[in-house]
Amino acid sequence: MQIKDTIFRAYDVRGVYPDELNDEVAYRITRTLVEFYPHVQKMVVACDPRISSPALKKAVVKGFFDSGKEVIDIGIAPDPLFYFSLLHYDYDGGIMISGSHNPKEYNGLTLNVRRRKGKEPEDVIQEDLEKVKERIKQEKGFQNGKGKITKFNPEQDYINYVSERINLKRPLKVIIDSANGACGLLPEKVFERLGCDVLTIFADYDGAFPNHLPDPYEDENLEDIKKAVLEEKADIGFAFDTDGDRVGPIDNKGRRITGDHCLLMLARQALQKKKGPIAHCMRVPQYFLDDMKQKGVNTYFSVSHHEAVRKRIVEKKAVFGGEITYHFLFPLDYYLCDEAVFSSLKLAEIASEHPDFASFIDALPKANASPEVFIETPDEEKANLIKKLQDYLRKGNYNFIDVDGARVNFENGWALARMSNTTPFIKCRFEGKTKQDLEEVERKALAILEEVGIPVKEKHYQELGLNK
Repeated sequence: MQIKDTIFRAYDVRGVYPDELNDEVAYRITRTLVEFYPHVQKMVVACDPRISSPALKKAVVKGFFDSGKEVIDIGIAPDPLFYFSLLHYDYDGGIMISGSHNPKEYNGLTLNVRRRKGKEPEDVIQEDLEKVKERIKQEKGFQNGKGKITKFNPEQDYINYVSERINLKRPLKVIIDSANGACGLLPEKVFERLGCDVLTIFADYDGAFPNHLPDPYEDENLEDIKKAVLEEKADIGFAFDTDGDRVGPIDNKGRRITGDHCLLMLARQALQKKKGPIAHCMRVPQYFLDDMKQKGVNTYFSVSHHEAVRKRIVEKKAVFGGEITYHFLFPLDYYLCDEAVFSSLKLAEIASEHPDFASFIDALPKANASPEVFIETPDEEKANLIKKLQDYLRKGNYNFIDVDGARVNFENGWALARMSNTTPFIKCRFEGKTKQDLEEVERKALAILEEVGIPVKEKHYQELGLNK
């Protein structure tokens, strides 16, 4: 069977259906997963509402069944219900079928297993995922068994569990945009349980995503919820992605709250409960690091992925962790998993403390930062170019952090280049102490990137407002 290596990313399987990721590939991945971990018995399967998801789910369910395992099929469900099922009911693992925030022609598989007795299930990533890929390419047969399929809906248990862990100072008027993804009406049901007045737009499952792409990190996908927040005079709005692991909040003035500010607010919130380390991605602004240092808190950079942040939290005994791309984890309050509904509830707690949330947001520190720049780079070349960049910086005695790509510290700011986990891009971000410093950092950094062969083009200069 021909299989494209590029669908096996660092942290999941992702590709265009059916050219790259199809039913046969999904079946063989499932069979191979349990071959590596034969002790697992009860496996959860969930999917988002993409058009290709039912066929992929059928193949995954068959893969577990033919391996003699019990399949817990929770149907169309977001990450919050998938990970809650794994951790709350103590199942052995599972597969989430979703293309996350990617365009509708994509789909993906997130693999999860309990590696040893007594350990919590965790995502199968990096070297372990590479082993799965290599085993599939050998095209060896499988021994068939006969499993069991159980249909199950964890929604009510989830609503009860999370609502008990949230304390709103006042009921809020909330707008939800589920973007026709897997979250559906789940966030609305939780907020209503907490006494809020809730309106959900685009709650229907529709894998064609007729209204907008389910990516709350991009402003163009937030126009509908911004309008709804203003029209309904809501206190806050929440836009979810397809699988419910990212949420973009909107303040009461209809403005997107940046991931930088969310990270700062949530970290401060966690520190009010317990002082301890914070884990975070490479893209955090300098003001975040300064704020944590002022509070006497140790901060730790992490590779940009929820599983990497999760492991960093465990390693450093952190009280909070997250990424500015709207991924957050709450070890003091919830299971250690990346899920956006609980994130929205914690942000709502903060909003409920302020009569005018927008004014509170306006008072937070701000960075002189660039938009994120996406440099088109073939998947097979990304890693080598990042290595060349790191080698160049070491040779030149630059002050930089190499946890994920390279974050170069200059006297007047910093620059970051890292490869995307899911798409053929090298992603860059720049920050300066002043606007003039920002331009200087951008020019220095782009020159270095070009020097090592990263394909910077004139349009990337234009995106930053620079002349090449």
